[in-house]
Amino acid sequence: MHYLIGVDIGTTHSKAVIINTAGVVLDEIKEGYPTNQPQPGYSEQDPSLVLNAVCSVIKKAVSKIKTTDSVLCISFSAAMHSIMAVDKNGKPLTPLLTWADIRSNQYATRLKDTSMGQQIYEQTGTPIHPMSPLCKIAWIKDQQPEIFAVTHKFISMKEYVVQQLCNEYLVDYSIASASGLFDNKQLEWNKDAMSFAGITADHLSKPVLPTYTINNYATPFSNLTGLPKNTPIVMGAGDGCLANLGSGAVLPGEAAITIGTSGAARKFSDEPITGTSHQLFNYLVDDKTYLCGGGINNGGNVLKWFAVNFLENNFVSKDEFDAYMTQAASIPAGSDGLVFLPYIYGERAPVWNAEAKGIFFGISANHTKAHFMRAIMEAICFALLQVLNLMEENGEAIEVVYVSGGFIESALWVQMMTDIINKPVKVFHGADASALGAAFMGMKALRLITHWSDVKKFIAANKAFTPDAANHKRYIPNFLVFEKLYDKFKDEFR
Repeated sequence: MHYLIGVDIGTTHSKAVIINTAGVVLDEIKEGYPTNQPQPGYSEQDPSLVLNAVCSVIKKAVSKIKTTDSVLCISFSAAMHSIMAVDKNGKPLTPLLTWADIRSNQYATRLKDTSMGQQIYEQTGTPIHPMSPLCKIAWIKDQQPEIFAVTHKFISMKEYVVQQLCNEYLVDYSIASASGLFDNKQLEWNKDAMSFAGITADHLSKPVLPTYTINNYATPFSNLTGLPKNTPIVMGAGDGCLANLGSGAVLPGEAAITIGTSGAARKFSDEPITGTSHQLFNYLVDDKTYLCGGGINNGGNVLKWFAVNFLENNFVSKDEFDAYMTQAASIPAGSDGLVFLPYIYGERAPVWNAEAKGIFFGISANHTKAHFMRAIMEAICFALLQVLNLMEENGEAIEVVYVSGGFIESALWVQMMTDIINKPVKVFHGADASALGAAFMGMKALRLITHWSDVKKFIAANKAFTPDAANHKRYIPNFLVFEKLYDKFKDEFR
């Protein structure tokens, strides 16, 4: 028997999934690491801790396989938009700045509504926002000039892992296309974006296909992972692309929704979804396929924020999560008119405003903690409905949605999502979707599959949810209020 290992380098954990050539998941391992927030707007990680976790999950995965020479490849998924500076020896000069780091907000604001900003968005497919490495590098140039002056490369976390593996600076088209620095049609670094950031292509890694394969790597890493030095390494792609692949949402009319720490709604497309609002991203899956959609900053992290600050509960165990869901389930659809704008961590799609704030609207004396819990969950669904609506307005109709992420542990929340978006929803209760997608990308690289649609034979939905028409009708008034709240208060957020 032969195996493939897919590894997802996530925001809170690294996960490894082992599958065989029949697509059967044998095991899944994960290991966490902290995120530091030294001041508001900062979100940093120690890259050495992340690297150690990646090595650890790989080694644990290898230990579960009888013979290491039966591992056909290892393939990587990673969270998008991270960036760090390294010197000529590959030593980190800065912490890893995650997607949630918005310290560069003034640079995004300055660029966003200019003709150059619009052109960069159209050429790169990345909305102008402080999440992007484009803006983060511009911040480092101005605010940390002594570091900028000695930086050899600006790289993402996955690029750092690959550099440690094989001593090469490589970046896949998918991760590159989420940087705001990469032309997603010409498949090269964008001159206008690099000019804004104050760098040249020499400061960046060599772009390669997500199926690009490396056949040897450094001895120290071999010792850390337990893999033979000739084990093929497949570059892989961004976590959003691979979550769609791992969920099976790859055909026309299919979309994927993920809610974990944050959230996203996405679909595969042969062409970018542009429109005139510049509210959607268009990242690359490969050189011919785009991932179109939008990510939201506020997902499961908002539930945790509420639990910690209002319920005095760290909200870390499954029992605590289940108790939260039970209380929310006691409240009817629509939360008796309570509406929440969930932008407590700023927001990406569809408003792309790091200064956006949260609002509870319509509070009355009959509202309890349970109402607030349910209103939060409904708001996260409303935010993703906005993204789905934009995708349909500028592209084709979406007929079915595949869901993944931590929220699928709650049937209540999945049914709530189903009723709010008013579309059939399918759930695959298997391995982590992004790590599984990475393993499928490895299959494509090794030509075990030919088309993305081939993953359908490996994935079967465990459960299907059908919209409840009565509940959908109850949600409509709240959604209409939700859509108006941001426009009414956006000028006050500053």
